Amino acid sequence: MLESMRNHAKGWIAKIILTGIALSFVLWGVGDYFTGGNAEPVAMINDSPVGNNEFYQAYNRQLNAYRAMLGKQYSKEFVQSLNVKANTLQTIINRRIMLDVASNLGLTAPDAVVLATVQSNPSFQQAGTFDPQRYKILTRNMGFGSEQDYENDVRLNVMVDALQQAIIGSVHVSEAEIHERFTRQYEQRVLAAIVVDPVSVMDQVSVSDADAKAWYDEHKSSYQSPLRIKVNAVEIDPAVLAADMVVDDAEIKAAFDSRKAAFSEPEQRQASHILIKVKKDAWKGLRTAARKKIEAVQARLKAGEDFAKLAKEVSQDSSAAKGGELGWFKSGAMVGAFDKVVFGMDKGSVSDIVETQFGYHIIKLNDIRPAHDKTYAEVKDSLKAELIAAAANTEAYKLSQDLDDALGMEDSLKAAAESLNLKLVSSDAVSMDEAEVTPLLNNIEIRSKAFATLPGQPVEIVETNDGRFIAFEVVERIEPDTLAYADVARKVKANAKVYAANQKAREIADEIRQATGKSMDQLAQQYGQPKFISKPVRSDGVGDNASWLSNNLLARAFNTAAGGWVSQSINVPQGYAAVRIEKVIAPSEDDFNGKKAAIAKEVEKAKGAVRFARWMASVRDRYEIETNERVLAQF
Repeated sequence: MLESMRNHAKGWIAKIILTGIALSFVLWGVGDYFTGGNAEPVAMINDSPVGNNEFYQAYNRQLNAYRAMLGKQYSKEFVQSLNVKANTLQTIINRRIMLDVASNLGLTAPDAVVLATVQSNPSFQQAGTFDPQRYKILTRNMGFGSEQDYENDVRLNVMVDALQQAIIGSVHVSEAEIHERFTRQYEQRVLAAIVVDPVSVMDQVSVSDADAKAWYDEHKSSYQSPLRIKVNAVEIDPAVLAADMVVDDAEIKAAFDSRKAAFSEPEQRQASHILIKVKKDAWKGLRTAARKKIEAVQARLKAGEDFAKLAKEVSQDSSAAKGGELGWFKSGAMVGAFDKVVFGMDKGSVSDIVETQFGYHIIKLNDIRPAHDKTYAEVKDSLKAELIAAAANTEAYKLSQDLDDALGMEDSLKAAAESLNLKLVSSDAVSMDEAEVTPLLNNIEIRSKAFATLPGQPVEIVETNDGRFIAFEVVERIEPDTLAYADVARKVKANAKVYAANQKAREIADEIRQATGKSMDQLAQQYGQPKFISKPVRSDGVGDNASWLSNNLLARAFNTAAGGWVSQSINVPQGYAAVRIEKVIAPSEDDFNGKKAAIAKEVEKAKGAVRFARWMASVRDRYEIETNERVLAQF
């Protein structure tokens, strides 16, 4: 039963369905869900508590995931708009319930499935192969007591996945549903808009001191000092240890003799190409035009024109500036059709026309470098560096384990470090942004974990992506606080004026939408604002990538009748848009017949998602769920 369920667990809808249930759990790890603590719980599921510490770690790791994903676009306001705090709690609750249901149904995960899941995880692989030693280190760093603890958590996730797939399984899809979705996806529209730029009306608004103070009082959460922490840390760096490592010639020679096969250099080829780009699924007319272009190039080559000169003139690849030169490469480095032709050519020859997913190519083979075995002299230096690095990595891991043992015997990180003659470094109080340029916290893994840790929590030893081991403890946590109005008055006034200008721009756009008897050109001239008109565009934006065609604008425009105004002004990057539907272009039945099968699968997935959501809601009704809003508000 479980295997059958898992066979259906590969679709994108399955991943989307569990965004609110499982995504965070991939990021968090098992320890966060079952750690206890005596603090008042954030929620109760029947008699099972969602602990304060459990939620705190989960919530902060979710925030850190958004920081890593969004970079400079991350903001407190954006995260608040996503309702991350509440969603994190619901994620924990939903997963707990699903595990309970799966257990009651007797669902189990075979050992073979758990093993395959673990061994296929790229995090536990070295050069594409499962590495037991790396697996052991990483699972420990993730907070698991042993590899078995981690595998038990994987087993639970497999059960949740199996239950989900059993629910969304198969659904009936009608012809009408398929046709409706096809029309919604492939219908095109031409849209016209007059966009009112708030900057253009800035001189029409004013903000008094009283207005600014009122704005501040309503938006105090936007004027907060950042969370700051102070940490102590011990770094074990293989690169530093390597400086004192010594490997003699005998060790290097022995390593060379034992790995001679690894120093075999396969045949390499050096080629140039001319590319005329066209996608395989492009419109027939485009493909025909591209084919004619490459045939014209071929004719010019046969007439004796220089390959490199012609590549610079007509090739549509980034290599054109170098005469189409692609450098040296081994078999398998290029896409299949290209690779097959190159490694079947004679030196100096020019190929016929070659088709790949990128378009049409003509290839010239410039040179061949035969396969050969490297000598000891050629690889001695690199092999020495490799052996030293390996020894340093081993020593770093051993020291990390010694430090871990010392932490169990000493009463502080400082004492544990001193017992091993390791250096302890302390930071000043820094915010998340300031930590990016702080040597102690400039690694995103360490930074994320540190800002999710409370003072007094056990010291954690983390292996970073570059092979270092860092043990850290948070010694002080300075929580955000509202900044005094006097300290932010200038910023507040500027923000309030920007808001007022935006409101004014929206009012003008609303006036434009209500106007009658005038053309778009007349309205644009009357209000002194620019007019935009789109190319034929689909609801997903295909056809025109203009920045004013936002997802929100397109969604509303495709729910408006031809010739009508969109029912409200839309905020776009350029300002507030008053949008009218100029033309509706229906897709052809021939296109429908060609895409019908794929559309049917999309509808099946979407209906499966709805079924699962309804099931989840009905199951939750059978549980007594109590959220402690007072505790939740503290985070």
